[in-house]
Amino acid sequence: MIIAIVAIIISPFDSKGKIAFFLSKIFSKIILTVSGIKLHVEGIEFLNPDKEYIFISNHLSYLDIPVLMQALPNNVRFIYKKGMNKIPIFGWAMYLTKYIPIDRENGREAMKSLKKAATLTDKGISIVIFPEGTRIGDGKIGEFKRGFSILSDEAKKEIVPILIKGTNQILGIDSLRIKPGKAFVKIFPVIEYTKDKKMFDGIRDLLISENEKFKIKDIN
Repeated sequence: MIIAIVAIIISPFDSKGKIAFFLSKIFSKIILTVSGIKLHVEGIEFLNPDKEYIFISNHLSYLDIPVLMQALPNNVRFIYKKGMNKIPIFGWAMYLTKYIPIDRENGREAMKSLKKAATLTDKGISIVIFPEGTRIGDGKIGEFKRGFSILSDEAKKEIVPILIKGTNQILGIDSLRIKPGKAFVKIFPVIEYTKDKKMFDGIRDLLISENEKFKIKDIN
């Protein structure tokens, strides 16, 4: 709550969101440390911290956001459900620090939000999207919603696939209880942007293949 209040206060003076990102790093570190979560990250060498990317990740748990905030060195923002704006202080802080609210019940408004998110990539901000559109608690890779390709088409930035493992075992989709455990993030090599819609099929196939071969128990 303290971090959210500070983020609200500094938001008018933080045009590129770098201070907000620093605060988010602190917030996520606290969550992982207090919850007893051991994070393992692979593939960080593929990223340039000073570049903007579109990160495409599977979605298992609410913990995915703090986990990715710790894993990624870039100044990132997430797309979140618009209803969270109503949460006092916390929701306001997200909106004012350039996180992107989306109304999934209104297709036209959702498209506007995605196009707005794309403009942030010209201001030093990378975007993380969960193209499945919701959490997939069983650990499998769900279908990708095609609407999210609009973000890539508008931003025309390099794309980075990400695989998350283990967060659903730490915080289940129907639970509020966090169990200490291991979380794994695998960052894949950067993909050049293309308008070919088969690119998203290729990314999903990659995540399915890697998801099936990797077991969270293999983390040391």
